[in-house]
Amino acid sequence: MQIIKSNGDKVPFSADKVRASIRRTGADEAIIETVLENIEKQVHEGMTTAKLHHVVLNELKKESTCFACRYNLREAILKLGPAGFKFEKYVSSILNAYNYDARVPEDEFEGSCTRHEIDVIAKKSGRTIFIEAKFRNNYKDSVNLKDTMATWARFLDLVDGAAIGKCPHFDEVWIVTNARFSDRAKQFGVCKGMHMIGWGFPAERSFAGMVDFNSLYPITVLDGLKQSELDAFSDQGILLCREVANKDAQEIAGKIGIETARAQKVIEMCVDVVSGDESVIEHKHKNE
Repeated sequence: MQIIKSNGDKVPFSADKVRASIRRTGADEAIIETVLENIEKQVHEGMTTAKLHHVVLNELKKESTCFACRYNLREAILKLGPAGFKFEKYVSSILNAYNYDARVPEDEFEGSCTRHEIDVIAKKSGRTIFIEAKFRNNYKDSVNLKDTMATWARFLDLVDGAAIGKCPHFDEVWIVTNARFSDRAKQFGVCKGMHMIGWGFPAERSFAGMVDFNSLYPITVLDGLKQSELDAFSDQGILLCREVANKDAQEIAGKIGIETARAQKVIEMCVDVVSGDESVIEHKHKNE
């Protein structure tokens, strides 16, 4: 049975690929097989991958809001756009959860030849990292060779600037993106020793893998979150569901400017999304 990709190409329907995509939500094997069985009943010749995604999402919703939200991670990250500033904050939040000291700097930094905006600065084990957060409004886009070479050039200018006392020293350069890297971008970046984290690259620590491993889901996975609420959360530097899950309803209501009942509902949804994570257990103990 053939399904149609967004570029118009036809590919065979793969139950194994669907199974793998569901497995990353944390669903157990019994649920995976039940959901897959229901999906296979609805798949038909010529179905688009977008429609298939919608079918999988609906079937997961029948089993658990948590699984559905996790499955919809890629779409949720797109809601952090369109400018990409919230994505920079999200990347910073992820790195902080991995015990980096990360922040989104407000000021530009003086290199040897010119000034540079830096998306994220992270520190760990005595090393300072210059990070470019490449947000793509269409996750089918890629970070190409030109993008990667430009980041490398900026890094070198900052290194040279540090050598003459114009800016702090940076030990490493990373590119983090919600999209993919072109083959030539990966080739150049790996050759230069750049740390490149994309949606499925590298296999041992991809962007999606970092999110799933520690339940670092953005609050945009929540159904019905208003744009005004997202903006308020971003202004407060709160972009992870597990951060919200650990807070009191009155605190959230005060920070976000919403009713306490609404704040409690948002907290409950976040607890559901990160169910099983240590932060949820902590949250429950707080409220017992």
